[in-house]
Amino acid sequence: MSAHPYEFDTSHKPYNHSQQDDYKASYDDLIDEYSAPYAPNTHHQTFAVGTPQTSHRRGISATLGKASSSSYSLKQSDDTHETQAPVYPPLKPTKEVDTRTIWQKIIPESLACRLYLATVLVETTVDLAIEGELFLRVKDKTENEDPSAQSATTRRMPVYLAIFALAHVFQFAMALDAVYARNTLQFVLLAIFNALFLLYAIIQIGEVRDALAGQSVSGIPISVLTIIIPVVISVAEIAYIGLGWKIYHEFGWGVYKFLGADRRIKRLYANYQIYECLVKFDVFFWVGFSVQFIWLVLQENDWEYYVTCAALPLSIVLLVEGHLAARHENKWMMATFMCGCVGAMIYFIYKLIRVLLELNGDRYKLVWKSLTVFCTSLLFSRERIID
Repeated sequence: MSAHPYEFDTSHKPYNHSQQDDYKASYDDLIDEYSAPYAPNTHHQTFAVGTPQTSHRRGISATLGKASSSSYSLKQSDDTHETQAPVYPPLKPTKEVDTRTIWQKIIPESLACRLYLATVLVETTVDLAIEGELFLRVKDKTENEDPSAQSATTRRMPVYLAIFALAHVFQFAMALDAVYARNTLQFVLLAIFNALFLLYAIIQIGEVRDALAGQSVSGIPISVLTIIIPVVISVAEIAYIGLGWKIYHEFGWGVYKFLGADRRIKRLYANYQIYECLVKFDVFFWVGFSVQFIWLVLQENDWEYYVTCAALPLSIVLLVEGHLAARHENKWMMATFMCGCVGAMIYFIYKLIRVLLELNGDRYKLVWKSLTVFCTSLLFSRERIID
């Protein structure tokens, strides 16, 4: 053991400091932001660098005045680099003004997005035209027949046609919103929503043929009209799946560049997209549920008639508040929205229990299936929103 306890160990070899380390470029020089392309001019010259054979002794230094009077001045040697001194405090960056029109903002330059919107527009136009033809035939039949002799299907048909037409308009608006907001989850839900259209159109074939047998306004047979709707929806569904897959990859790359690789940020953004989709689709299901209750179940002398009529606009205002609360991160608005969702869940549970208890009665016998579907969808969406 050494006599001195604090004596350092000098057995290690000293670090060989090479002259090359003094000329290593800093990391700032490797950033593209600070690099400038080489631009040849008359001041650039080429010199042959050779290794001195005699010694590495430093030569005679020149004063600043003499150096400035030489032919190779600082201005001449660095004329391709930025020589402006940094300004302190830094200038405030100017905000870029978006000069695009409203249509350029809604409809992007992506070919897949434009084809998607064109497919939704064609499907909506064709189906609305056919639904309008069917509505005119129902109206003509109800005006020429005795009200006591009309069947229950004939009386309910205008309401179902109106809901079907409203669903197509809502789908087109949601497609525009999905392209504008770049919500990839919304494209998936729109494909599912269109598949429900197809299921309803198939079920509607038998009901329309039974209710409108022998009626014609445009001269087209009723069997042809009822077949065109499912065919158009099926072709559109295939296009939605294919174009939606392409749009998913396009928007996914853009979202990745915007959010980065942080998993927590991605998870929060995904939850925000799910929340927005639930709030938006809640609008359609609530309107459809209220329309069926007001025109098919309730009477004007019933107290629930006026309560449902008043609850319809208030619920839409509540959903708009939920959207704004999440968009602007307002805690008080979100708290009131959640309280409204809890109250709406209690109301829908009451309605669902009442429909199921009286499904064999005269009031709910013919409409309990559709009311159950709409009410269950609303309960599911509200539960996911609160969760």
